[in-house]
Amino acid sequence: MNFLKYSKIYFAIAILTVGASLYFLFAYGLNFGIDFEGGSSMNIVYKNNAPSVELIKKAVSEIDGMANVQIQPAGNNEIVLKINKKNISSETYGVILSKIKETGEINDSASGIETISPLIGKELKDKTVLVVVIALLAMLAYIALAFKNVSKPISSFQYGFSSTLMLFHDVIIPLGVLAILGKMYGAQLTIPVITALLTIVGYCINNTVVVFDRIRENLIKDRKSSYADIVNKSLNEAFSRCVNTSLTVLIALIPLYYFFSNEESLKYFTLTMGIGIIVGIFSSVFLASPLLVSWNNLKQKRASK
Repeated sequence: MNFLKYSKIYFAIAILTVGASLYFLFAYGLNFGIDFEGGSSMNIVYKNNAPSVELIKKAVSEIDGMANVQIQPAGNNEIVLKINKKNISSETYGVILSKIKETGEINDSASGIETISPLIGKELKDKTVLVVVIALLAMLAYIALAFKNVSKPISSFQYGFSSTLMLFHDVIIPLGVLAILGKMYGAQLTIPVITALLTIVGYCINNTVVVFDRIRENLIKDRKSSYADIVNKSLNEAFSRCVNTSLTVLIALIPLYYFFSNEESLKYFTLTMGIGIIVGIFSSVFLASPLLVSWNNLKQKRASK
């Protein structure tokens, strides 16, 4: 299979999807959850088994401003409501409680509400940005170091830069989708979603390194073929391995999404992971290595002038 034949089309698809994702991120923004923005966490304990999440959400959504409340089961008879409102008045708390009591008998003494400080939210947000930046820089340094003895014509830094660029591609597209879902369905950026994004980074860099490592091996073995031919040969050898590794993750995510679609934090975790894994396959196979070939072709054109 000639992976490089349609590389310009692959690049065009990547540019369009990343561009669209950036547009939606700037146009709609991300709907930050209570973990980042602060708010109120309401703990409800039922005397018997808690009703379904759909029933509770239907009851609570009838209250003004509560349409996007997050509801998470916390055991057989307990639920947690995460509300993006700080300092909820006793009157509002009473209204919410009365609506929830319509769904089942609750234990008033064990139930309660607490405010999540916005300072905690800001601290989590700052730490998340820091973690992502450090992770990307660490990936760049690792690839550059791991391929420092790679045979020419491409430098180890270019391998590192290409893989880091792909990570940006793999993260920004799921975030763009999340921005659309946030606008349409109130999807929120939460700690589980951040966990999914960091997991995507790990899986995608793993696939990219596998392909790059195969290129390095073939460059040492084959001194006669062109760089483009060696890259294409390496992609053919590593293709099934990359796809199979990603498919095993997708196979696990599908039932997780299907059976836990009522729990919003888990729902958007699996959805973000699924989108990221698919996008990651595309970048690892159809973008990262063809980009190196394009750089080499550009270098040769400049040298021939």
